[in-house]
Amino acid sequence: MRLHLTLALITIITLVVTLRAARRHHFTFAEVDQMAQKLAAVKYVAPPNALPPQLQKLTPDQDQGIYWKDTYRLWRKKGLPFQIDFYHLLNSGPQPHIALDINTVDLKGSHSLAYSPTFFNFLNLATKPPTPMVFNPPLSNKIGYAGFYIRYPDIAIGSNPGSLDGFFSVLGSDYFRVIAKDQVYGLSSRGVALNTTVPGKTEEFPLFTKWWLQEPAQNATELVLDALLEGPSVSGAYEFKIRPGGVTSVDVHASLYFRQAVDRVGIAPFSSMYLYGENAKDHFNDSVHPEIHDSDGALIQNNKDEWLWQPLSQSDDRGTGAKGYQLQTYSFPEENPKGFGLLQRDRDFSHYQDLAMKYNVRPSAWVMPHGDWGKGEVTLIELPSNDFNTDNVILFWHPAQEIKAGDHLDLSYTIDFYMNDAQRPPLAYCKQTLVNCPAPPPPPPPPAPSAPAPPPPANVPPVKPGTQETAKAPNTPPATAKVATNAPASSSPMGPPAPVKRTGPPMPIGTVPVQFLVDFAGNGIETIPANQPPDLDLTYDPPGTYLREKSVEKNSYDNSWRVTFTIIPLKHLTPTLLRCRLLHNNKPLTETWSYTWRQ
Repeated sequence: MRLHLTLALITIITLVVTLRAARRHHFTFAEVDQMAQKLAAVKYVAPPNALPPQLQKLTPDQDQGIYWKDTYRLWRKKGLPFQIDFYHLLNSGPQPHIALDINTVDLKGSHSLAYSPTFFNFLNLATKPPTPMVFNPPLSNKIGYAGFYIRYPDIAIGSNPGSLDGFFSVLGSDYFRVIAKDQVYGLSSRGVALNTTVPGKTEEFPLFTKWWLQEPAQNATELVLDALLEGPSVSGAYEFKIRPGGVTSVDVHASLYFRQAVDRVGIAPFSSMYLYGENAKDHFNDSVHPEIHDSDGALIQNNKDEWLWQPLSQSDDRGTGAKGYQLQTYSFPEENPKGFGLLQRDRDFSHYQDLAMKYNVRPSAWVMPHGDWGKGEVTLIELPSNDFNTDNVILFWHPAQEIKAGDHLDLSYTIDFYMNDAQRPPLAYCKQTLVNCPAPPPPPPPPAPSAPAPPPPANVPPVKPGTQETAKAPNTPPATAKVATNAPASSSPMGPPAPVKRTGPPMPIGTVPVQFLVDFAGNGIETIPANQPPDLDLTYDPPGTYLREKSVEKNSYDNSWRVTFTIIPLKHLTPTLLRCRLLHNNKPLTETWSYTWRQ
């Protein structure tokens, strides 16, 4: 009996010691947070350029031939559902060329992941067939990695059952790209945006310099990553909890420590591309693709559950008239927003006609803040661009509080990457925005009602039945004569009607009329009968804008509802802010469409 008790006691003591050791050595987010806090207290030192001399003159074709070997995928030998490939430092890769410190984490703690050229293929794709590239001197074992991409089963379009497909990519600065099932990479997420388009300031791009990849369980559906952010103005600790699938969700915990003041801090930022859509006149000499964009609008849900949709656009330069050369910045003040994001709503392949780029299956991305974020604004920035390879759209949350040296921000949020979601918004949504400039002329006024025939003069006898003669009054004009259109108004029944006086502001002079067609669809709006149109809530600013020919009409082809109206802007080069939605009994049936017209 005593022997059994002794053995049991020894077992318990051994287990406690083992658990304490595992707990003591197991890596946690708190350790990254402590690193970030300590770094913020010392002067920033930029990491060195790690691109080896042997790779500094390679062409893009040669760079593309350098890629990870499948046999060396991280966690492949263990058969885990998540496996990871790594990017090599390349001449054509993102700058600065820094080597990331990659670590793996298991129950025993954190372990540095060694680099070896053996892990990569080195093929010169410029030759036919591709030939191996040989470097003299050989590449060393101390180069490091430029980034990584995570694989998970059955994510890619047309994926074979059980195949491991890339869905989460880290490469350059503080960027990471994510897709859901049956999508291709599009917009990018970032850790933080600093001084983006602030006049007189240079935008700062901090770097994710260290990563900890936590080994998942055999049946895991979630992967946890930690990262250290470093930059001249800020250091930070990040944790990502990633759940891939039809919707890929990423929980983000960001702890930021500021070395110096920052004029504009962007939380949960996105970068995307918009060249032109159905609302654009200029296609930059592209006559094949009806539309080219990774995202086509920004959606915001405020704390009162009001939904606002801002279609993306490009605007001409005010001074030179050059196409797509005007910076546009939009601020949407909010307090404790419930969500915001950049969406790719248009999923119709025929609207893009691009088999290679697959714009119709690029991801939408939606941020859901955890807790109260206080006062601030959702900021949308559209940079001028005439190149579909350039990310020219930025969206982020800008807190109202002033950020000074020594400040600390701790925020958490979830980003969903998805194809479509009928609950964003749970109302009818804007299906498309069409712009007609100059607008067609207004329809002619309805013809004036004909005046009643005057009674015959008393001295003219009535016409006898059966005769062919017509009674004529003395000095009456021939039957073919018409009253001149410029005849003065008269109160006589024979005279033309008096002109109708217009109400409201006078019509602006010197600006071009613009017609808008806004289509709403989804969430039951199609069931509203055509003879019971919803009410239109339409506003414009500045007040002197001239509005004409507004209408709400059902589209019998797809049962959507079309709002049509024409404005004449108040002044040339004065932006006109437009908003509209459809109502029933003063309750919104649709999200609020928001658009700024610049002429």
